[in-house]
Amino acid sequence: MTTPTTPPEPIRTGWMEKRQQERIDASIKVSYHWVPKESLLEVMNQPAYRESTADHLPELSKKSSVIHAVTQDISMGGLSLVGEEPFPVNSALEVHLYLPAYPSPVTLLAEVMRSGAFASGVNGQSHRAGLKILAINRKDVIRIEKFLLDQKLRQKHGR
Repeated sequence: MTTPTTPPEPIRTGWMEKRQQERIDASIKVSYHWVPKESLLEVMNQPAYRESTADHLPELSKKSSVIHAVTQDISMGGLSLVGEEPFPVNSALEVHLYLPAYPSPVTLLAEVMRSGAFASGVNGQSHRAGLKILAINRKDVIRIEKFLLDQKLRQKHGR
């Protein structure tokens, strides 16, 4: 009599992409303010939040100083920042992206999902963070989509 056997589990190697949108390599100037998490959570729990855009949210970050950084990559769902200051995980930011060819910045609210430090030569230590976009102005969505498409085409054609 033979015993039924189940096939062996496949060996799990590598890394599985969890992002919903493709990230595009892009170096964009950024300024940001820290947003008190309590204030952000209060706003996000209001029923009207679902219809809100970043420009309808209260000015939560005005007590925070402006900090500068640069993106490493960006998608419609998030971005990766590199800067001189540490990025505490679960903290919230009001981010201003300075896209080329646009006179005014794109403003969005984001949450720090991942953070880490790395050495960067002469200037000492740099910090990297993976941000999840929480809210964005509707008209800015179009600007980001256009920018991402342009960047993707440039990268595809090697320009």
